Amino acid sequence: MRRLRQDVDWLVSAGLLIAVAATAITGVIADLWDLNDFWYHTVAGYLMAAFAVAHVVFNWNRLIAYARFRVQRPESGRRDSTPARSSPPPTPRRRGEPDTDLRQLVLSRRGLLGFAIGGAGGWLLGRGLRPPPQIAAGSDVGVVYHEWSKPGIIDALGSVANWGQYPKLYKRYPDAPRVRLPKAKLDAGSPTARTIADRRSTREYAPTPMTPAELGQVLFLSTGITRDRWGQARRSAPSSGALYPIETYAVVHDVEGIDPGVYHYAIAEHELEQVRAGNFRARTVEQALGQEFLGQCGVVLFLTNILQRMRPKYQDRSYRYGLLEAGHIGENAYLAANSLGLGACGVGAFMDDQINDMLGVDGIEEAAVYMLAVGHT
Repeated sequence: MRRLRQDVDWLVSAGLLIAVAATAITGVIADLWDLNDFWYHTVAGYLMAAFAVAHVVFNWNRLIAYARFRVQRPESGRRDSTPARSSPPPTPRRRGEPDTDLRQLVLSRRGLLGFAIGGAGGWLLGRGLRPPPQIAAGSDVGVVYHEWSKPGIIDALGSVANWGQYPKLYKRYPDAPRVRLPKAKLDAGSPTARTIADRRSTREYAPTPMTPAELGQVLFLSTGITRDRWGQARRSAPSSGALYPIETYAVVHDVEGIDPGVYHYAIAEHELEQVRAGNFRARTVEQALGQEFLGQCGVVLFLTNILQRMRPKYQDRSYRYGLLEAGHIGENAYLAANSLGLGACGVGAFMDDQINDMLGVDGIEEAAVYMLAVGHT
């Protein structure tokens, strides 16, 4: 029985160490990626707490004994009357012989576990602290790009010259099944000032399906065509040079009358083009690093950047402008959802390649840059 208790105590201690390490690692990931709903970190924290309680239970007597030892006062004048046992004289050490006989060293299970964890931790720390590869003009790719894309006189002249041919302004899926969206109502919703003041990121959604009118309203106010005169279409979000590199996809989870699946928003027709059918709740959550609310909302909007739509005019600065436009559209989506009494939450932490594959884009000519949950709260 004592042997079993010792084994269980050892397992609890090992589990506690592993849970502490997992909590620390997932905490760092959640902080670096700005994840507010990272369930791996939550589970690791609960496991750590459970193992900590079990560790206290199994070592309760030791803790009590140590506490008593620390608080007790030694009696003055008390001497140990037990005669000291004579110890055998030390064996003289031969020349060149080490001070400690290595054969007498015994590595306990706890020592072995500590050695293994320390070695693994040191290896991970060494990998993490390893200096990054040297990049010309700096070690931060973002800084390099920022410096590289600063405009000069030659760049300004190049923008006027319009290098190359522009890609098509509207992306279409001609053979895809289409869903006609209701026309947006511009007199619906709360006042602008109140909508802006009430805007918040929502991470809890009710199991209430959205309506096609609500989805159409959000899409139109986010990035729809609001004016079209003499073939010069203008949209609800500003765009450098009116080149509009951002495309919008809707992964429908729960919208009345619309089958779940991946849809492309055909802006010119105010329609949805079905890219693929199916339930993508679990896949969306998994590819967004376990943020569960992305599978509970009615729809997730994905914004992609067609990288070459601006390049003939703006060259190296085109990527900057594309990200700025995605931000404009994202804020429009927030305000449109809030004005209808819906919730929205933008997310930038996701697995790029997997998301691109789900949307059916190549990640090179067109790549996902932003995602937003929208639904009833």
